[in-house]
Amino acid sequence: MPLPEQNNQIQNYTYLALIILGIYTLVPFFLLSFYNHPAADDYSFAVRDRQLDYLTVLQQYYLNWTGRYFSTITIFRINPIIDGWLVTYKIYSALLLFLFCGTLYFILRTFTKQAFTRTQTLAIGSMIFTLYLLQVPSISEGFYFFSTYATYQLPNIMALLLLVFLYHFFRSESRLARQMYIGLAAILCIAMIGSNEMALISTFTTISFITAFNFKNKEYRAHLLFLLILCVVCCSVAVLAPGNFVRKTDHPNSGRFVWSAVYAAFMTALSFYRWLLPILAASVIYILYFALPLARTLKYKSLFDVKLSWVILYFLLTVFLMNFAFSWATGERATPRLENVIYFFFLIGWFYTLQVAIGKYEAAFTQERSVAKMIPAFTLLIFALSLFHIDNNISTAYTDLLTGKAHAYDRALKHRYKTLASSACATCNVSPLPAIPKSIYFSDIIARGEQPLNGVDMIWVNRGFAAYFRKKEVYLTAPNPPVQDNLTSLRNAGKSALTNKTISE
Repeated sequence: MPLPEQNNQIQNYTYLALIILGIYTLVPFFLLSFYNHPAADDYSFAVRDRQLDYLTVLQQYYLNWTGRYFSTITIFRINPIIDGWLVTYKIYSALLLFLFCGTLYFILRTFTKQAFTRTQTLAIGSMIFTLYLLQVPSISEGFYFFSTYATYQLPNIMALLLLVFLYHFFRSESRLARQMYIGLAAILCIAMIGSNEMALISTFTTISFITAFNFKNKEYRAHLLFLLILCVVCCSVAVLAPGNFVRKTDHPNSGRFVWSAVYAAFMTALSFYRWLLPILAASVIYILYFALPLARTLKYKSLFDVKLSWVILYFLLTVFLMNFAFSWATGERATPRLENVIYFFFLIGWFYTLQVAIGKYEAAFTQERSVAKMIPAFTLLIFALSLFHIDNNISTAYTDLLTGKAHAYDRALKHRYKTLASSACATCNVSPLPAIPKSIYFSDIIARGEQPLNGVDMIWVNRGFAAYFRKKEVYLTAPNPPVQDNLTSLRNAGKSALTNKTISE
């Protein structure tokens, strides 16, 4: 059914509502940053980078562990706990959240400056940001655990910047300006490909798609071919690292092509089932208030004047290859940290594909027929209500704050650090955590003799933690409590409030 023109008052209320929902989403995650603490690999890699110089790390890890020459080998050297800067570790997470928001706003503003006001741009940015945090598979690994967000979230941000530089490349008339933007894009491609395998795939398919679509244009061809060849070289360096083949021996089910292809196809289809419902509600809002005005603006037709079949193929193939790469390399399902990258691409790719489709079929959406004014309001209500579901990421963040779990977690770990710093013990025993705030928690040390979690022995976390604090061994006196669902947490917090007790007590 074609969509109507909405009057300015309704539009303004909608923009305001989206911005308020964006603020509602951002606030708890920002506050949780100040309860955040290092975990697991953060300690192990901090010890590594204290003891070894960069070239030694590059040689040892590239030959024996990984082809991620930018993230694991390079960017980890800015880990603040290398120098014991715990406060800086917390600030990093807060800055990352604002960097993600700012970069998202920056790309939207760059692409739509002449079509939208700043308020409109902020509204659409708020909607996409909210969708990402609402459904991202692992919030803790996306924004709070340094070793994973440096590997997986930073490349997501770089991907947005890459698109901005390529946009300016196509719009620049100066040869020098074009060379500058291609140079900046090249730096980002090198960094992204060397960060993780999901970013490697999305970078390569994106540059391949852009090059193929613009190949007949002699003005752009040489620059884009340079970028594509650079991507091929970087992909080869990352994929063919001897360390990848050393680690492959730990995965006996790897290398099964047919199984991996079937599984990747299944996971690609499952992506729509897992993530699409809130996105569909947001898509109706997007079409009503953003897509149609953008499609009518001639200035932006070239940006979305792409064959729809090509865009759909690029979108589906990239999601498929992301799932295929991990299942083929390990014989296992992609972990939540990897799914964070897949979901990011899925979300951005979905709205780009939607905009291309609206541009192609604009006439079908602008025919003058009456549509109930309650439809956009009802759609906005559905989208808003999805944010208040008791067990989603946003509700979990508020629960971690309001029940005192984040505060108790922060307090317990600070006490643990002081105990270890003041004790002369070689083999040390420390108290378990009083509560687990799911939003910011990744892992912790274990008790002596504690059974492996999901078949994985987590004693390696103890070893890295002990080495960081210059101890021989560190163990919990008892296992940590399990992660509680939000409803149980709220009930327990209510009971504690009635008896004037806190979680830490």
